[in-house]
Amino acid sequence: MRRSRYGITSTCAWVLGVVSLYAATPSAALGQEPSPQIPRSSGVPLAPQNGIEDPAKEPDAVPGAPRVLRRLGPQEMTPEQREEAERLRQLAAKYGTDPTAIVGRIQLSSEYLGLSHGARGVNNIARVDLPFRGNYLLRVDAPVFAWSDPNRAGTSSVQGFSDLAVTAAWRAYNTPEYAVLVGVTSTFPTATEPGLSLGKYTVGPTIATARFLPKWDSFLVGLFTQQVSVGGEPARSSVNVSTAAMQLNTFWGQHWWSIAHANWRVDWERSAKSSMVLELELGRNVVGRFGVFVRPGVGVWGQDLPGAYAWNINGGVRYMFRSF
Repeated sequence: MRRSRYGITSTCAWVLGVVSLYAATPSAALGQEPSPQIPRSSGVPLAPQNGIEDPAKEPDAVPGAPRVLRRLGPQEMTPEQREEAERLRQLAAKYGTDPTAIVGRIQLSSEYLGLSHGARGVNNIARVDLPFRGNYLLRVDAPVFAWSDPNRAGTSSVQGFSDLAVTAAWRAYNTPEYAVLVGVTSTFPTATEPGLSLGKYTVGPTIATARFLPKWDSFLVGLFTQQVSVGGEPARSSVNVSTAAMQLNTFWGQHWWSIAHANWRVDWERSAKSSMVLELELGRNVVGRFGVFVRPGVGVWGQDLPGAYAWNINGGVRYMFRSF
């Protein structure tokens, strides 16, 4: 019975990872030529194209597929739609909501977590993104974490610096309507207290995709990361975690955005147990490239697993650069 459940969970985890990428597969991968890069316009940005198209001319990306899936699949785009995609890509880079954008960032965020069994946590993260040579990005996340558990025997609270995370990425494909970022993410056991660290060095691939949805003036984002421990304290548990996420990034005028985010995490070292969290980010561009955001979330299942929670609320500020 356990093997059967393990096999089903394993299959589902990898299917979700594949689906998150398939939903954003570039046109060239399906035998279509990629759309040419549209130069940035120096004029006034165009308003969203809301005209009604002739249904007879609408491409049928997947014959026989439901209408929603056809809209998510590869579609022919008019020059006006490509220009609108480029305008929204520039807004997403300015807001800091496009995971495939190569743009500098300084971001400070604070997250309050309601954990299982009455425990609480606060995670403060300083993030810096350094773009270089046009299509490369180096990201550093420096977290300071604190947790308390009144029901825990002995030490009931710990706080201090946690594990440093570093990501090096390359934007492998880029058009106004579609982009792919691939890279490697590593974590280091830099915590000041054992209770704030995995105690392991980890490394693994990360993939981010963003596809423009012309019908909704939004981007569909797929994210996948695999982390495996490659050293560290022998007494600590090994790490083998898969994370797949999908986001719908929507723009509201010139200053507001929202992100609907679903995140599925599978821990292969714990009999392939999984967790799911749903989050909704609301943000506003305040002035120039300075923005603020708030991001509440709720755990759907697996709240007692590492990396999951029963509920949370996250907020922060970010400043985006063209380059440093």
